[in-house]
Amino acid sequence: MTVEPLLTIAGAVVAIGGATVLLGKAGRWLWRRSRQLGHLLDDVLGEPERNGQPARPSLMARVAGIEDRVAVIEKRSAVIEHEVKPNGGNSLKDQVTRIDRALEPDPPF
Repeated sequence: MTVEPLLTIAGAVVAIGGATVLLGKAGRWLWRRSRQLGHLLDDVLGEPERNGQPARPSLMARVAGIEDRVAVIEKRSAVIEHEVKPNGGNSLKDQVTRIDRALEPDPPF
């Protein structure tokens, strides 16, 4: 038996083994990325209640909730802003200024 057929068979075995490893790594990478994409879609679309786990709202529902909370905060901050800026006597700032002026001692002249 000559060496050439053995080298051909060994080369084929190495090539098939290398291709198998390469395909396995590519498949593993593809599996991980598809799972990550699935998690992203679950976050964007939301998930219904299942197996004792509470429902998870979709991204748009979460954003709508945040917008509602921001609107409430904006209303509250407008009231606060109204009270801390002088506006002709009705704000808390005007009342504190008026009391401060009333309590100041007269200058000694």
